[in-house]
Amino acid sequence: MALPFAFQAQTIIAEGRTSQSDVNTIRGWLRTTSLPLLQDEFIVIFLISSENKIDKAKQIIEAYFKVKNGYPNVFNNIDLDSEPIKNIQKVAGVCILPNRIDNKSVVVFGKLTDTNYRNVELLPLIKLCFMYVHMVQIEDPPSDIVAVVDMQGVGFMHLTCIKMEPVLAFLKFIQEGLPLKIRAAHILNTNYIFYRALNLFKRFIGTEILKLVHPHSSDMKLEHFHEEWVPASCLPKEYGGEVPFEQLVSRTQKDNKKMQPFLDAEEKLRKCL
Repeated sequence: MALPFAFQAQTIIAEGRTSQSDVNTIRGWLRTTSLPLLQDEFIVIFLISSENKIDKAKQIIEAYFKVKNGYPNVFNNIDLDSEPIKNIQKVAGVCILPNRIDNKSVVVFGKLTDTNYRNVELLPLIKLCFMYVHMVQIEDPPSDIVAVVDMQGVGFMHLTCIKMEPVLAFLKFIQEGLPLKIRAAHILNTNYIFYRALNLFKRFIGTEILKLVHPHSSDMKLEHFHEEWVPASCLPKEYGGEVPFEQLVSRTQKDNKKMQPFLDAEEKLRKCL
């Protein structure tokens, strides 16, 4: 079953980001498994995420299907027109920045736009996060992703919104089956809530992922953040960039609507197993 990618595998191969030989190797291996025979574009994404290490790409592909199919409540039935998804987009603002770090790394920025904990539903938020994983890859797969999350407005009562199953599914997927390399996760305006949540789930997070998480206190200088971590041009205006956060969120949510055919096709592909 073909997924509606907006790029061609041959373009990525011509850019030298992977090779036809590696694509053929993965395709040949898939024929020996019970996994679906993926189209070249999907194979390319797995190869990029594994830095073209064949064995690692195979592991990610296997985990991708195992984890997603193992948690159908989290990964299936992502309906962008559903009320839970619409509501969570009013509560949590997430945007994909148009500029990439070194023209390679895509930056995804998020924060609460409604800090009332009663309005936060974790499951649709996590479903939306996984939708963004596909969204950043569907047109021009990046080399990796940098997540920036501002915790301003997050309080103690937000801990009551945590549900174990979606969080554990989220952690398992990003560590085993995520077809996108994580470069870093920056947490701005960290407080005791962040560290309490981290301690709660630390035993489920591997050392390699923990090394990628960078907490930043509220007294951090933005100039230092730009110089050391994320250039100002790759952030919303409120954080040193050029385009206001609200405008970036609106633009990203408008692009969201194009994702439903992909999400539906991807779920059907997994159900073929």
